[in-house]
Amino acid sequence: MKKLFHGAILPFVIFTSGILLIGCDQSPQSSADQSEQAEIQANQSDSTIEKQATSAPSELKGGNMFYIARDVASVQLKTGDYVTKLQQLQSDLQQAIDTQNQQHLQQTAQDLSQQLRGFNTTLISLELKSQEIDAIRQQVIQANQQMLKSSFLNGDLNLSQVDFKKIEKQMNSIQMDMLKLASMLIPSGGSSTNSEQS
Repeated sequence: MKKLFHGAILPFVIFTSGILLIGCDQSPQSSADQSEQAEIQANQSDSTIEKQATSAPSELKGGNMFYIARDVASVQLKTGDYVTKLQQLQSDLQQAIDTQNQQHLQQTAQDLSQQLRGFNTTLISLELKSQEIDAIRQQVIQANQQMLKSSFLNGDLNLSQVDFKKIEKQMNSIQMDMLKLASMLIPSGGSSTNSEQS
């Protein structure tokens, strides 16, 4: 019974609690203030976004599973569309490179730049409560900033000079950081499976 509780029921309870905490969390600011702040942040330059990303709030808690679950759910809810679009753009980018279609490559670069900026703005606007998720958010923002500073996204579309391996590595880094978020919520299934077989 204990193995069933740890293997199946506990992760579900943690996830459900996280979702409930999202609804219970009342922000001290009004929604009008929040929408104005989101608009202001959307219009800021990349350097301002980078400065905001490095300043961490002092209210973060470490090791609290409920905050971690809440933050993971919040990140997944608010950034899920961006992650899906970025994965699609990565496929489009690879296809444009393979076919060496300059026009498709240029359009994909513009779309990728726009999605990365929106992704950063969304990540910065999250009100996180756990240090662990905030650290991952900072890593994702830094990876996005590096990608946005690449010559490819800044108009250098000469296929012979663009380092596509570096771009692919940065996109994979962004995906791996998002997978870390998901894995923090769900305990490893391998350890519970091994203990059940004993």
